[in-house]
Amino acid sequence: MQFSKAIANLLYKHDCVTIPNFGSFIVNDSTAKYVDSENKFYPPGRYVSFNPLIKSNDGLLANYISIKKNISYDDALKKIKSKVLKWKSTLNHEVLYIQGIGEFIVNDSENIVFTADKNSNFSKQTYGLRPINVQPLENRVLTYNQKTLEKYKSLNGKKKTENLPAPLKSAAIFIVILVSTYFINLNYQETVFKNEFEKNKVERANSIDRLEKAIFNLGELPAVTVTIESKPIQSFHIIAGAFSSSVNADRLVSRLVKKGYKSTKFPKNMDGLIRVTFGTFTTKENAVVALRSIRDNENRYAWILTKTNH
Repeated sequence: MQFSKAIANLLYKHDCVTIPNFGSFIVNDSTAKYVDSENKFYPPGRYVSFNPLIKSNDGLLANYISIKKNISYDDALKKIKSKVLKWKSTLNHEVLYIQGIGEFIVNDSENIVFTADKNSNFSKQTYGLRPINVQPLENRVLTYNQKTLEKYKSLNGKKKTENLPAPLKSAAIFIVILVSTYFINLNYQETVFKNEFEKNKVERANSIDRLEKAIFNLGELPAVTVTIESKPIQSFHIIAGAFSSSVNADRLVSRLVKKGYKSTKFPKNMDGLIRVTFGTFTTKENAVVALRSIRDNENRYAWILTKTNH
């Protein structure tokens, strides 16, 4: 039985499923939401999170496995313990992915970081609803200048007043005069605002000049010696292979360099083996991303070696 399937089936029925000595998966209700960075709408439902602090056995997973596999409860616990040990071993050098649940990674601070599978919705009511990709429409902005506006008013005014009775023509003329007065007043206010803005600009410049001249001379300060403790620097190397023969190691380095990898080799270790790398990274996150691609395209047995330099 796949543990991922067992966990998923339990999450449809329960709000929390604990993996003994590992952590708990917790589902929370969520309304429909739009994720701007992905241009996606996600449907309402129940989505999973992870709490590494809740590790005490709640019996759900062991009981489920016991029934499905027709084995004793204690044997089910042994299977869970064995699986957890494999998960922890995997997390020491790569990403742990639990199908349909999400993936785990250990960051530089040695903390487990969980990223949920956003396509997994554990709500029976909204089962089968998938995220919707949306493409934002470009906003169209229509602009006009004063000359175009005046021409439009002139033509529009002529069309509307040519066939109007005399009283309505007089009313139309009055409206035109009223609108003209409004624009004249608007232009006047804009001119007043510009004059005030320029006046304030000059006053601000004078204030800054006076402030610069008022800076106090505090004299020379005594030198202070600060001792900064150096922090260990970690590097992450994706290992392509290990050889007892230096010739074979050099051949692999040459082949990987031709493919575009920044391959290097280490001196012989205590076991007499020379390790050859695909490349070296300064953060574990970047190394893990590269490892995924290398395992898919080059070597499914590649792994990450962490070195600490003091």
